[in-house]
This record gives sequence, structure tokens and C-alpha cells, in this order.
Amino acid sequence: MAKPSPRIPRYVNTCPTGLATAAQLEAEGLRPGTTAPVALLEYHEGDRSGVCGLFERSTAVPRTDAPPSS
Repeated sequence: MAKPSPRIPRYVNTCPTGLATAAQLEAEGLRPGTTAPVALLEYHEGDRSGVCGLFERSTAVPRTDAPPSS
């Protein structure tokens, strides 16, 4: 029988400042430092809703393909 995966925290429409979505990190010229999210964000915005991964900002690394800042 498969071993159940550990539960990770789940936030709804908000998250701690130390966490960010991959899209938020990308907007800052960063990328997640790990492949697995440390938490999940459940969002509800008008007629849109979904779940996405949250990553620690402290482990984020610079994007290698980021355009030079001006």
C-alpha cells in the first residue's frame, strides 16, 4: 500500500509574506529554489478560482533567463 504524502499548509486568498507563488517570484526576476511547494494557495477571484503552489521567498534564486534590469 502506498504511503500517504504529508499534508502541507493550505491558505485561502492570502498567505504569509515569506511565501509567494511562482508567478509572483517570476515578476521579481526570481524562480523557486525547490521543485515542491511548501504550501498551497486556494484563491477565489470573481468567477475564477483554483489552487497553486507557494514557495519560500528565502530559498528563491535569480532567474537565469531574466532580462537585464534598466
